[in-house]
Amino acid sequence: MTTKVADLARRLRPLVFRLYYLVRRETPQVRLTLTQGSVLSELLTGGPRRMSTLADLERVRTPTMTDVVRRLDRLGLVSRRRDPADGRAVLVEVTEEGRRFHRQLIVAREEFLRERLFELDEADRAAIEAALPALTRLLHEEKKEELIRDER
Repeated sequence: MTTKVADLARRLRPLVFRLYYLVRRETPQVRLTLTQGSVLSELLTGGPRRMSTLADLERVRTPTMTDVVRRLDRLGLVSRRRDPADGRAVLVEVTEEGRRFHRQLIVAREEFLRERLFELDEADRAAIEAALPALTRLLHEEKKEELIRDER
């Protein structure tokens, strides 16, 4: 059983990576780095965050996150303000332009995937749909691990 799981992981990893890379490459938008995109998504789902919290979530040092946020700020996608609870800290939040950018990016990426899915036969589409719950659980396991790490 362990060999089968290891083989599945070995075959799944490059497919997931290539699919994500293909979707990113084929959707013409302002190109964000993986970290910039991740930070923007985190801010959209979790609301304003301190720079140090973002750095922890991305597993980078705070100066690195400061640079990431500075670049997103220059693009008009996020803004920074003092944390009302602690004037020494900075909160980062998504701007309306950032929300608009993200919506347009999602639409473009989903359209690209729709076109690719349309090219497959019904059996392939059904197989992909059947795999979605298991793939979702893989992501939830990562979230559980993050929560456990944060509690330590």
